[in-house]
Amino acid sequence: MTRTRPTQYGGRGGGHGAVVPPASRAPRSPKRLIAGGLAAVTVTGAAVTFGGIAQAENPPLGPGNIEIFAKRDMVALEGYTAQAGEGATVTVKRGGQVVGIGEGTIDETGFLEFNHPGGECWIGVTPNIRGGDLVEVAFSESAFVDGATVGSAVITSVTASPVTATAVAGDVEGTVTITGTYGSDVSTDRLQVEVVNPDMRGRDPGIQTAIGERAIGWSAAGPEAGEPAPTGYTVEGTAANGQFEVVFGLQSASDQALVMAGEHVAVSWLANGPGEELLLGLTQYEFGESDGPGFGGCPAGPGAQPPTPPASADLGATADSVTVTWDTPAQPADGNPVTNYRVAAVNDALGQEVAVRKGAAEGSNSATITNLDPGFYTVTIEAFNGQWSPVNELGTVDLPAGTVVPGPGGSTGGGTGGGGTGGGGTGGGAETPATVPAAPAGVTATAAPTGAVDVTWTASDGATSYVLTAASDVAGAAVPAPVTVQAPATTGSLTGLTAGTAYTVSVTANNAVGASATAGTATVTTAAPVAPAAATVTRVLSGHESATLEWQAAQAGNAASPVTGYDIVATPAPRTTNAAARPVTASVGAVTNGSISGLLNGVTYNLAVFAKTGDLRGPAGTFATSVPTSVVPKDVVTVSRAQYRADRREYRISGTAQDTTANRVHIRTTTGLTIQLNVPVAADGTWSVDLRNGPVLPTDNRITVTSDSGASLTTTVTRSR
Repeated sequence: MTRTRPTQYGGRGGGHGAVVPPASRAPRSPKRLIAGGLAAVTVTGAAVTFGGIAQAENPPLGPGNIEIFAKRDMVALEGYTAQAGEGATVTVKRGGQVVGIGEGTIDETGFLEFNHPGGECWIGVTPNIRGGDLVEVAFSESAFVDGATVGSAVITSVTASPVTATAVAGDVEGTVTITGTYGSDVSTDRLQVEVVNPDMRGRDPGIQTAIGERAIGWSAAGPEAGEPAPTGYTVEGTAANGQFEVVFGLQSASDQALVMAGEHVAVSWLANGPGEELLLGLTQYEFGESDGPGFGGCPAGPGAQPPTPPASADLGATADSVTVTWDTPAQPADGNPVTNYRVAAVNDALGQEVAVRKGAAEGSNSATITNLDPGFYTVTIEAFNGQWSPVNELGTVDLPAGTVVPGPGGSTGGGTGGGGTGGGGTGGGAETPATVPAAPAGVTATAAPTGAVDVTWTASDGATSYVLTAASDVAGAAVPAPVTVQAPATTGSLTGLTAGTAYTVSVTANNAVGASATAGTATVTTAAPVAPAAATVTRVLSGHESATLEWQAAQAGNAASPVTGYDIVATPAPRTTNAAARPVTASVGAVTNGSISGLLNGVTYNLAVFAKTGDLRGPAGTFATSVPTSVVPKDVVTVSRAQYRADRREYRISGTAQDTTANRVHIRTTTGLTIQLNVPVAADGTWSVDLRNGPVLPTDNRITVTSDSGASLTTTVTRSR
C-alpha cells in the first residue's frame, strides 16, 4: 500500500527542510535560565502546576495539534488559532517528572515550535524526547491543556538490494527495505513509513523510472479511497507483533539511489481528526537524523549539561575542622551521573582554600576538612559528572569557636566538642599533639589502566590526614588537584594526569600542628595512551571536488586518552584510470562531522574516518547500515530560468554550476534533441542560453542539463505561445 502525495507532516514547511518563520512572528521573550537544567524543579520536589486548568487532553482535542519530532527533540504546535497571541507553556514529562520546559507565544496562525530554526528554545536543558514521554501545552488565557504521548515507532535499518537487469532492454530492478519496531501505544491503523526526497518531485510520470512526488510511502492501514497506484515503483509491507517491514521495488538504479538518499521516516499518530490531514498527536521518527540538542544557541541536551550540586547540607564544626553532610541531589533526566563531589572551606581573609574530594560511589555523602587555621570560612560544594557544577555556598563557620551559620537552605550540625559546636556529644576534644607528624614512609605509586595513579604509604604517628600531590618535569603535563585522605586510611588515588608521562608523587602527613617537614615520594609513569575505538559513520554526502561525512563519536581508549580529533581519508578506488587522483587526508578536531576537499570530480574514492588521541590513530570507522563507503564527487548545476516561446522556437535558459574551471554545460530535451552544447560556465559560476530557431520542445516540456564535471539535472520548461 502506498501514499504518493507529498507528506503533510512537519508543521510549517514540513518536517524535512528549513522551516521559514512567518514575518509576523513575535520576538522572543526573555527566558529564565534554570541552573543545572531542570534540577531546580526536581531537587526541591516542586511540581509544575497551572492554576484553574482542566485535565490534559491526550490526544489533542483539535483543531489544535501537537507534532513531535523525537530524534530532533522538536515540538511543533499547529492550528491553535483560538489561542493566537496567548502565552504557551510546553512541558515534557517522563513518569510524572518534568524533563523539559518551553515557553513562547502562539502566533496569529496558531503556530509555535521549539528547538527548530525560527522557533523557541527549551529552557535550561533540551530534553532528550523519546517514546512514551508526555508532551503537554497550557495557555495563559485558555482553561484547558492539550497533550500527546510520544509514539514508540522507530526505524532500525534501511538497506538496498543489488540492482539486477530484467528481460526488458535497459530496464533494471532493485529494492529498498525499511524495517523497524513499535510498541503497544502505536495502532497499525495509524502508522506510515515514508521516504522523502525533494529530488523526486516532478519527475515525468510518463517514463518507466518515474517517481512523481517528493515523498513516497506505505500505510499499514492500506491505501486511501481513490488513491492512484504507484507509478514507477511498487511497495509492499507488513506490520505485526511490534515489527514492521516495508519493501519498495524500483525500476531503475537512479530511482533506487533517490530512495536511499532520501529521509526515511516512521510516522504514527494517536487519533484521526475531523479533517483528512488532521492527524492528532503526531510523532515522526527520522532515521539517521542526529539527536538534538538545540539549534542556534539553544541549551545543550542533558548529556552535555553540568550536574546540579547539593542545594543544602548539614554543617558541623570543631576548633579546627568542619564536617559537611549532604543529600544526593536529583539530576536532569538522561544526564550523566555524578561521580565526584568537591567540598571546600574558603578563608578569604587569609587567601586560603582547603578542599577535599569524595567519590559518589564511596557510599557516604559526608566529608571532613581538618587542620584549619582560626578565622571565618565559607563552606562550598560542587558536583562533577564530566563537568563541574556551579559552586553552591552552604554556609560559614567561625573557628576556633565552631559557630556555624547556614547558607541558603543549609542547616547546622548538632552537639559540641573540641572547643566548639559539631561532632555530636560533649567533651573536651582531642589533645593537641606536640609536633607535626613525620613524613609518610613506604610510599608506592602504581599506574592504573584507567590513567589514574594509585598511591599507598605507611601510617605516620600523630597524623590525622594526608595530602597527595603529583608533579612532572615533562612540558605540558597535566597537574592534578591535590587529594586529601583522612587518617587512618593509607591509600588514595590521583586522577587527571597525562597518559604515558613520568610523575613524582608526594604524600604529606598533617595534624593540628601542621604538615610534616618533608614528604614521602615515589616515581611512576602513567599508563600509556590508548588508541580510541572506531567511530561509526552515519552519513556521506558528495559535493563538488569534496565530500562531507557525519559520524558518531568514538569511545576514548581510557580516561587519560581523550579523543582529540579525527582524520578523514579519501583514497581513489582500485583500478581508477585518472592518473591525477591521489589519496587525500583532512584532519578535524573532536567534532562529529567534517568535509574533505581536493578530490577530483568523477573519480570514485573509498572513505575512512579515524579517531585520534594526539598522534595515536585508532582503527578505521565502521559505516552504519545503508551508508555508502565510497563517494564520487561531482559538479552541481542549477537552473534559475527555463522558458520556451513556441512561435519562434526560442529558448531562454540560465543557471549556475559549482565547477568554474574550463567547465561547460550541455542542454538537451529528454527525448534527446540538442538545444545547445558547450555552453561555457563563467568565473562566477553562471551560464546562460538565448537561442532562437531551436528544436521543437517535446510535449513533456522537459529538458536535461549536464556538465563536463558530471552534474545532471532534469527540469520543466515554461512554454508560451
